Amino acid sequence: MLKNVMGLFSKAPSSAGAGSSSAPPTYVYKLVTHPTVNQRYAFPIPIPASHKFAISEVDAKDGFIHLSTAAQVQGTLERFFPQDQVVTLLKVDYGRLAGFKVVKWEKASNGQEYPHLYAANLEGEYIDSFRDLACGGQGRQPWAEVIEKARQEGWLQH
Repeated sequence: MLKNVMGLFSKAPSSAGAGSSSAPPTYVYKLVTHPTVNQRYAFPIPIPASHKFAISEVDAKDGFIHLSTAAQVQGTLERFFPQDQVVTLLKVDYGRLAGFKVVKWEKASNGQEYPHLYAANLEGEYIDSFRDLACGGQGRQPWAEVIEKARQEGWLQH
């Protein structure tokens, strides 16, 4: 049922990142500043369905919530979180989100299409799970290794 409804509200991506098909992803991801960096981004655990995640300054300025596919997470981390040593990655159920919210796939300056959530907050009911990702610093993993580990463990999925 959601797949039929999904088409009414969002356009399936023509490309969801390098090497991906045009089929809508099962999950998209939201990178969030870790609460140890800014307490404003803290959220309760377990995440209540009604919880509204804080909107970043970039999202507020652009007028939509930036999301990424699994293939785009590393590039998003490297571009928007270069100084952070820890971030939170929210795993968002794309079918559910696109079935009830306006998600548009739009081209960025790098030529890739990214999912953008318009005219809405991101609430807990759309979150499948989350993970804190840590890297950088002396002797710590670079983002590429952290992302590859999440992919190998089956957590970071298309």
